[in-house]
Amino acid sequence: MSRKKEREYALKGVFQLDFHPEPGDFTESIAYFLEDNELDLTYGKTLIDTTETHLPEIDDILDDYLKSTWKIDRIPKVEKSILRLAICELKYMDEKVPFEVVINEAIELTKKFGDEDGKNYVNGILNKIVKDELNECP
Repeated sequence: MSRKKEREYALKGVFQLDFHPEPGDFTESIAYFLEDNELDLTYGKTLIDTTETHLPEIDDILDDYLKSTWKIDRIPKVEKSILRLAICELKYMDEKVPFEVVINEAIELTKKFGDEDGKNYVNGILNKIVKDELNECP
């Protein structure tokens, strides 16, 4: 399965984090979500697990890059989940993916699942994170 498809499945999994704040509930929900899937989702599962593990750090990073008048809860859930996945891929995954790929995939996920204007702020936030946190020049 392509990484693009695995990211879509991971997005569906990470999206559930806001609805299952207890770790056991989330784990059970993800198991149910993936149980009928006969596809190889190794990368997608790792991305979900890593995002859950580092969620407090990811949300702190995300919060640092929001305008002072915005709080993380104000971000639409789809875009928040996409940003969480992208930050996880950029900072916490053992297998490093070029930041250009991570940003492009996040924008594509936003175009497919998010608000019409969501791609603009997803792109802006991720570019700033890459520049500041990874010392790369997007």
